[in-house]
Amino acid sequence: YEPSALSSAMQSKPTSNSPIETPTNAPMSTPTTLPSSIRTLHPTNVRSETPTKMTDTLTTSSPTMSMYPTSSVSPSQEPRFQPHPEPQKPNPTYFNYNPASIHGPNHWGNITVLNSTDNYWHEFGFVENRCNAQDQSPIDVCTKPTRDCKEHHEFRTRRGDYNVDSELMEKQILHNKLRVVMARRIGEEPDPPQVDFAGIGSKKLDMLNIDIKLKSEHTICGRRFDGEMQYYFFHPVRQALIAIAWLFEAQPENPENEHLQLLIEEFQNLYDENSKLCSENENTNPDSSTIEGGDSAKRRLRNGSRREQTKLKYWDPFHSDIQKTIHFWGYTGSLTEPPCTDAVLWRIMDVPVQISTGQLNQLQNILFNYRSSETCAFTSSHFNDSVARPLANELRYYKCTRTDYVSDDEREICGDSGCDAPFGKDLQPYVESIVYVSGPPTLSPTMMPF
Repeated sequence: YEPSALSSAMQSKPTSNSPIETPTNAPMSTPTTLPSSIRTLHPTNVRSETPTKMTDTLTTSSPTMSMYPTSSVSPSQEPRFQPHPEPQKPNPTYFNYNPASIHGPNHWGNITVLNSTDNYWHEFGFVENRCNAQDQSPIDVCTKPTRDCKEHHEFRTRRGDYNVDSELMEKQILHNKLRVVMARRIGEEPDPPQVDFAGIGSKKLDMLNIDIKLKSEHTICGRRFDGEMQYYFFHPVRQALIAIAWLFEAQPENPENEHLQLLIEEFQNLYDENSKLCSENENTNPDSSTIEGGDSAKRRLRNGSRREQTKLKYWDPFHSDIQKTIHFWGYTGSLTEPPCTDAVLWRIMDVPVQISTGQLNQLQNILFNYRSSETCAFTSSHFNDSVARPLANELRYYKCTRTDYVSDDEREICGDSGCDAPFGKDLQPYVESIVYVSGPPTLSPTMMPF
């Protein structure tokens, strides 16, 4: 793109002659108040306030911004998926989410056999059980951050070279999540997805795995979302994990998230293969054709094999269907499952990933009704249609906003303070945060209307 091509769409602020590749200082000036025409995923019936000029000590709410999250539309108020019996001889590392069970969250601290390959996090030396320690995750974040944003530019992403249906992205349906394990790097190529995080003293970090949980583990101002997709990275110097959390929001009016569906179909293929094996063993018909929210077999016959369609495509974990924001809540917490290692730097993205209710139903069926390929027993450890760890005690968190930084592309065109018409990543349309957060604690935080 050329700045001149965008001049008719914005009033750009003065900038240097050369692009800024690596910002070193936080922007000092505050961007212009955002226009009320900015696209938002969360319209509200609350009457808009008249925009006023921001000052150095007080920020005002955006005209279209909701001060608290809208209510989630749930397919049903009652649990739709009955919990399965606990295994008769559970693995020593087994745990579940039933608060009345001896394997439930209140007893996770009793798990001692964590120094084996049954513990995925063993690879990184996380073998000590920390489930009863302080600084545990998940937490609720809202409009009153107690720390300053540590970042001065967006985290910079590379999608990598991995194909969505490749063995380099190993799909697993586990008892408490859908997981994609990225093949570890060997040599220069191929590249797994990578992120250059700001403020942690490291360049690009390779993505380790993707976990999908239903429902969301983190909550926003008390609201629990329909799901949470977590990207994990390992910082070798700090010996800590960095986790990016994307919240799923399913609404009846939402269309199918096409890019995310490419990944969902890979889990569906695995589910169908196991269902077929178990059905053949039991001399019954496969149950995959009764999936609520969409028949994957009929979908593939109708649209052609999606697996065939994606063979020449890479799956981008930062595609615009998923990443609609560069801002987030950040805090230091823990893994949300045993061993609950309290060395995780969390980034909770402030715009949810929109999915259809059919996709939510499909994800739930895959996770909650999956059967072991070895025994054909149901494997899910869900409780009340959820594999989310209960909220931990409150921790200090911060919130990064446009006051702290704008997107790299916008900065290159208009300077550190950004353009009058804001843009998102890759000059995508700017989308408002789930809730309005005024900025760091040195400014006046938004008050919740109780």
